[in-house]
This record gives sequence, structure tokens and C-alpha cells, in this order.
Amino acid sequence: MDMSATCVVCGKKSQDYAIECYCCGNYYCSENCKTKDHEKKIFHHHSWSDYKRIYEQVMSIDKNIRLVTICDINGKIKYSDNREGVENLLTPEESKKSLKLAINAWKIRNELSSRIGKGRYVLAEYEKIKRITMPLGDCHLIYVTTEINADHSSIIPKIEDVVGRQKQAY
Repeated sequence: MDMSATCVVCGKKSQDYAIECYCCGNYYCSENCKTKDHEKKIFHHHSWSDYKRIYEQVMSIDKNIRLVTICDINGKIKYSDNREGVENLLTPEESKKSLKLAINAWKIRNELSSRIGKGRYVLAEYEKIKRITMPLGDCHLIYVTTEINADHSSIIPKIEDVVGRQKQAY
């Protein structure tokens, strides 16, 4: 039985070194092929490597950050990955459902923004994780989960700094 994965870009088969992308589920033989495939899928003013850089900056804020997902306001995932060694608590389908619920809640809050101001972030605390959702410009959201013991009062301003630097860059 063949247990190897085939790279969607170059067709190379690998059983030992296949890279599965969390955001799209495709397999790649290398980071280079992964980047090539994603670059051609991204439109607007951000590239896939821009989203990856944002992910890396947010992940470097605190070791208790588990997951960073960047998506557009319609739920299309631009980049998403877990911290290495972190086990997912949700299935991929449940993760997409959780993201969709967060996006819909964000859209509803924005309906009131003319009266109360634009939302800065939302913190949801569960028994096992914390989830932080905040805007990344006008058309994207950043969705971050942390360990339950994470100091969100320290993490949130640092994520806001990353987001602010992105606004200045574009």
C-alpha cells in the first residue's frame, strides 16, 4: 500500500517529508512549493508570504499562543497554522465552524459600529483555551487561540501592534 503524499505543485512523492498545509489541506514536498502554490491564489494587496509573516510575528509574541488564522471577512482562510507540537482540540470541520461563528459575530458587531465605534478585539474564554478575534484592516480578521493560562492582557496589545504595523505598511 502506497502511503506517500504527492506534492500538488511539482508532483514529487514523499512519505517522510510531506508538508500538509493547515489552511488548504494540500500536500507539498517543500516550503518552496507551498509558497509557490499559495502565491498564485492570493489577490488584493497582500501576498501569501505577507500573511505568513504576520502569523510568525504573532506566534513570536508568547509561547502560549496555540493557533493563528488570518481570513477575509467572508471566511476565506489566507493563512492558518498551529504552533509546532500543539494538538488540535477541534477537527478541521469544527475549526472552520468556530471560525465562521466568530466571523458572523464580528459582522453583527460591526452593524453597531457607527454608534459605539469600531471593534478592537473580542476575547472568548473557554475551559481549555482562550480565543482572540480582531480586525486586520477593513477586510480581514486575525483569529488567535491561546492556552488557558496565557496572559491575554499582555498578548492583545502586542497583536494590536503587529496589526498596526501592517496598516502602516499598506
